[in-house]
This record gives sequence, C-alpha cells and structure tokens, in this order.
Amino acid sequence: MLTPRIFVGGGHAPSPGADYVLADEAARHVAHALRMRVGEALTLFTGEGGEYVATITRIDRRGVVVRVDRHEAVERETARPLTLVQATIAADMMDFVVRKAVELGAAAIVPVEASRSQRIPADRAGRRVEHWRAIAIAACEQCGRNRVPAVQPISGFDAWLAGYGGNALIMLDASAQHSIVEAAREEFPRVVAIGPEGGFTPDELAQACARGAVAAHLGPRVLRAETAALAALAILAT
Repeated sequence: MLTPRIFVGGGHAPSPGADYVLADEAARHVAHALRMRVGEALTLFTGEGGEYVATITRIDRRGVVVRVDRHEAVERETARPLTLVQATIAADMMDFVVRKAVELGAAAIVPVEASRSQRIPADRAGRRVEHWRAIAIAACEQCGRNRVPAVQPISGFDAWLAGYGGNALIMLDASAQHSIVEAAREEFPRVVAIGPEGGFTPDELAQACARGAVAAHLGPRVLRAETAALAALAILAT
C-alpha cells in the first residue's frame, strides 16, 4: 500500500526527530476519512521540495500528532518546467484541467479569460482561484509531487499577453500549419496556451504570434479544450 501523503505547507516546517501537530483539516482527513491509527506511517510535504517520513503517535479529540522520522530529498518534477496557460472554460472542466495538469507535471497554471471564454464574475474570481489551488494541493498529495504548482490569479487575454515574459510559447490552433511536435523540435516551449471551446480568435493568435509565439496543432481532429490541455502536456511535459 502507498503511504498517505499530507500537505503541511503554510506554517512551520516539520523537523526530523520532533513531534508535529497536524492542522485541524489535515487531522480530520487522517482520522476520519483515512481512518488511520497510531503507529501507521504518513508522508508529509510542504510544497517546497522533499518530503518527511513520519509515524502517527497520537489520535484523539485534541487532534493528530506525528513523530517526524527523517527528511528525504525526493523530487518528481519534469525535466523541463512547462507553464500551462488555460483559457477559462466551464467550472467542472476547469477543475478537471487543473487536477490533471498537476498530475502531468505542469510547473504553473495561468487561467486567462479569452474572447470565447466562460466568464467568471469578478466577485467570484478570488474564490475560484483558491478552489483551484486546493485542487492543485490535493493532486500533489495523490500523484507524489513535492512542489505545488502555482495557480495564478485570473487575467484577461490582453493583460496576460502584455506581461508575457518572452519564454518560448506555443499557442494551440487547430488550423495551424505545424504540429506541436514539430514546433517543439524547433524550440522547446516554456509555455503552452490552450484556448476555450471554439479556440483562440484569429486576432488573439495574431497578437501572440506578433510577440514571438508559435501556433501549432495537435493533429487532424479537433479536441475539446480540456482534452487539448492534457494532450499537449502529455506530449511536452516529459
């Protein structure tokens, strides 16, 4: 059986040889969802690299305490960091993309409202981003990553492009001349951008390409936005 993994970022880091008190939410998950017992092993990680091997020493109404045995400098990141820029789509599908992008190794996720995007009301945008960050943490717990990818605040397409840092960028476009494999062979991307349902508009593609982006397709079939994101990452994030 795999040892359950618990994220313990945001507070003091565990120290080998010392006791560590799990935060309330993590304690409830260990005690009630996982139904773990004293003496069982846990893996803790802070999201900033490496992981801690620990053993449960107390579970009661006051919480869960573990003994931190050692730190292991284990990394499971991809060889070449790749940022996913995802135009916002339907809520459940956006959740799906965030979860699977983390599993596939995306180093960061940037949600962008493109012309054809699903719109997120301004008063809900912050909560939605926090929700995606929680999904990213849960995905790291599941897949074994010890570095939690950043989920950036939602930005408009023009604002994102204006702040684009010049890293090699592929814009997915079903009508592009070259495939994503051919484009990556010329220059491996640091960023891949996926449009919403209906794709990026011709004007958005032209703006991005004028700033050095390369348009590329994923093959002869037109994929849904969430499928395209996963396919691109599976090809590039090795």
